[in-house]
Amino acid sequence: MVDDEMLVRQGIIHLLNWESEGFQIVGEAANGKEALELVHLHRPHIILTDIVMPVMDGTELAKVVKAMYPDIEIVVLSSFGEFEYVRSTFQSGVADYMLKPKLDAASLLAVLHKTAQRIPELRGMELTGDSKHSLDYILDKLISGYSIPYDRQELKSALPYTDFALLIADAQQGSATLQRSEEWAEAVIGATLQHMQSPLTVRLLSHQDGQIRFLLNLDPDARAAAARLVRQLAETGASSGRGLFFALSRLFTDIEAMHEIYSNEIMQIVNHRFFLSNRQYLILDELKEQGESVSFDMEAFNAGLNRQEYPQAFERLRSYVQSMPGRMDMDMFALKSSLGHSLFNIIVSLLHFHYEAASLDEGKYEYFRSIHEADHITDVIVLVDQFLNEAMECVTGKKAGSPAFQKILQYIDEHLSEPLTLTEVAKLFHFNASYLSNYFTVHNKEGFNEYLNRIRIDKACELLRDNSALSIAEIGSLVGYSDHSYFTKVFRKLKGISPSLYRKN
Repeated sequence: MVDDEMLVRQGIIHLLNWESEGFQIVGEAANGKEALELVHLHRPHIILTDIVMPVMDGTELAKVVKAMYPDIEIVVLSSFGEFEYVRSTFQSGVADYMLKPKLDAASLLAVLHKTAQRIPELRGMELTGDSKHSLDYILDKLISGYSIPYDRQELKSALPYTDFALLIADAQQGSATLQRSEEWAEAVIGATLQHMQSPLTVRLLSHQDGQIRFLLNLDPDARAAAARLVRQLAETGASSGRGLFFALSRLFTDIEAMHEIYSNEIMQIVNHRFFLSNRQYLILDELKEQGESVSFDMEAFNAGLNRQEYPQAFERLRSYVQSMPGRMDMDMFALKSSLGHSLFNIIVSLLHFHYEAASLDEGKYEYFRSIHEADHITDVIVLVDQFLNEAMECVTGKKAGSPAFQKILQYIDEHLSEPLTLTEVAKLFHFNASYLSNYFTVHNKEGFNEYLNRIRIDKACELLRDNSALSIAEIGSLVGYSDHSYFTKVFRKLKGISPSLYRKN
């Protein structure tokens, strides 16, 4: 099963009791390259693949597979608008195609049965399997969050101990390497259990998204043995250069709690690896409660930027990021998102006050991408420190514009809600109105009114996003537009949509 959307793959994998229909799913992949690795390993009879995918799409996958393994049949999944892609895959010899929006269990099964009859070794065979669910099938359904009837007594005979725990080896590797790591982990677990002789058994589950998953069945007294097993795996993996990270859940007694434990606890542990750069494993029962959570005062940070107090604002952000290593009360994704917003606000502030920050602005997406892809907090600390040093160079370098012009810009920024006019501002700063108009255009590349409207609308956008209690008319008034219709007209001209639609989006 090949599709870049995990939910689509999981939906199809759990659409049917495949074993009872005579089929077995031997692997899943997120793109054609991963699929090829699995094809070399398993030599499946049929590949069910999406068309549009990153790295290697379904069209290229079909060409390569049919060239190397002409006996493997391929069924394509597509959307309504992808017929040209589908037609090109038929030239490569695909067996059939199905539309995703019309996909259901009966039609999918019919296509697969028809496709199986194209395979010489399967032709004429009755494709029916054992209607009784295997233990592997039951456990796969339970960890994926699906309810399934099963014989509790039979489950008890296969898993005789009272308690369970989930053990995850996080690999984040290609499918072929993942397969070898899985075989290695099974071998280490088997050898370790032989020496322990504890009331503990380990069963391999299906892997998912670079994670090798095991179910531990044990007596409560074997909790220490389970922890020793994890440490042994981590030590052996580190010495052999495996690059695996291990996470052990808390004990639980209800096998049907497996999905909740995996989704809400194990994945949380794996995410915390980001904050613990030097750890090879985490055991949930051994994690200690930490003190009060470190928070970042975004309001004070932005106020410092607005007052051009850059050294203090930068140091506030730097200290916050440097306090992150070892934290277990932080969310990796929330932190990365927050840092992206903070860096963006710095650039906006520097450009607003006419510092030479064009190069920093051009390189911002590389910073955002690097922070998003960082594996450990130490990498993020280096990136943020590098960004802040570059931003400080913009501050200490030459400003674009004279000190007098900076004072005019700051005055406008602080009095947006007032009915500002070129004549009034010129009078306040002892300029002739015509002279100020020319002076403004030379130093700012925008005329007075263009600049005033732009920063008013930018402020209005901020209020629309963050202040749902304020009406659009109130927001217009707060940024200096007493006429609601004129505010809407200017907003639409600069943003391309109305204020109400902007708020909805």
